[in-house]
Amino acid sequence: MPQSTQHSLIPFLLLWIALLSIVQVVVIVVFFTVGHHGPSPSEHGLLLGKGKMLTFKATEVNREMKWSAKSPDEGLVSEEEGGKVLKIRRDGYFFLNLQVTLSSCPKVGSQHTVLMKRADKVIMQGWINKETCSTGLVGKVEELYAGSSLEVTTTAGLSINESLTHLDIIYMVRP
Repeated sequence: MPQSTQHSLIPFLLLWIALLSIVQVVVIVVFFTVGHHGPSPSEHGLLLGKGKMLTFKATEVNREMKWSAKSPDEGLVSEEEGGKVLKIRRDGYFFLNLQVTLSSCPKVGSQHTVLMKRADKVIMQGWINKETCSTGLVGKVEELYAGSSLEVTTTAGLSINESLTHLDIIYMVRP
């Protein structure tokens, strides 16, 4: 049986527990409503950690690949030299995802390749599968700077399937 002094401490302990619970609820509410707004907008109009996606459709003119954006953003990536070269307009990280599919597969001869170059440096390379006539998806994250240019080339004389050839670019702001 509890002592009378223990009975007198119970209301103080209940008050203490209630006070701590109220403070804890207030801290949680303040953290999620006032103190935590996420990242601040960058100077590019995008949130840090957020990306912007561009999709380019390929066309073929005189056996050269030309790119045209489905949803253009000239402030991020622009088409130059009639679409043969893509010019980067902002510094950042770029997730490049490329698929090149040929109109018909050459069954004989050497292995056929697709190259993505930045200033004559190969940054991505894919090989044409002779069964599917495609590179499949070839992807890479690359840090690119404003003024960089990207160009995709294939082995000479190969005709592409325009409906199955595409380049997707996801841009992420560099912190």
